[in-house]
Amino acid sequence: ITREATHVNPSLPIVLSSLAHRNTNTKQVKMSVVGLDFGTQNAVIASAGRGGVDVILNGNSQRLNPCMVGFQDSRYMGEDAQSKSTSNYKNTVTCMKRLVGLSFTDPRAQKEMAMLPLTFVPSKNGGVAVEVSYSGLSGPEDDGDSKVAVPIEHVAGMMVQHMGEIASKAAGDGVAVSDWVVAVPGYYTDAQKRAFLSGCEVVGITNVLRLMHDHTATALAYGIFKDIKKEFDAEKPTNVMFLDMGYANYSATICTFVPGKLIVKSA
Repeated sequence: ITREATHVNPSLPIVLSSLAHRNTNTKQVKMSVVGLDFGTQNAVIASAGRGGVDVILNGNSQRLNPCMVGFQDSRYMGEDAQSKSTSNYKNTVTCMKRLVGLSFTDPRAQKEMAMLPLTFVPSKNGGVAVEVSYSGLSGPEDDGDSKVAVPIEHVAGMMVQHMGEIASKAAGDGVAVSDWVVAVPGYYTDAQKRAFLSGCEVVGITNVLRLMHDHTATALAYGIFKDIKKEFDAEKPTNVMFLDMGYANYSATICTFVPGKLIVKSA
């Protein structure tokens, strides 16, 4: 792969899982790897293990999990945060994916923050933090309106942790997530990738094997199965355009396929 780019596809978490699957000690009760499609609006997770890959359903048998983290008397994530978002919209963080790793003064960050009903402040390192009322940090004598500034990458890490809990709960019997592969946008800079990994580390997720661009994962999802069916010709490369009509933006990439090889031509 010469370049990487961006796309969200229903099969993307499955491909992420299968790409990172590796042999583990079968005596250990652990999930070998999970693949996470961390979107702007929703997140989807899939697990690889025992020779198969499956998209994991949450407690309500849904594949899509709202990318929301709410703060009130406690932290609420996913569907729990969504159910309280109407009455707690000022303390429900969304679209964190588009702010991770950006400086508070960055024009892109300023544009995104202007569209959200939240109070943003600079973090200690000059990044973006969201100011929320979180009585869960205070004592019983508190009036319930304690303000705390939470860096946006930490909020993203909380959502990733929540997705891991969904995977562990679905597996049952105390099965823990061993490794992660996470899809990120093709426009993420190195600083944004590092910030995302930092947010994961804050919540105890230190075993992220790879951050893969969305479009690369989608192209691989297409190419792997086509290659198995011997549909590519070494003498006549196949050119395919992948279009991502996302929640917040859209993007396209053009890839060339030959047997056993993928080249991202344009993104």
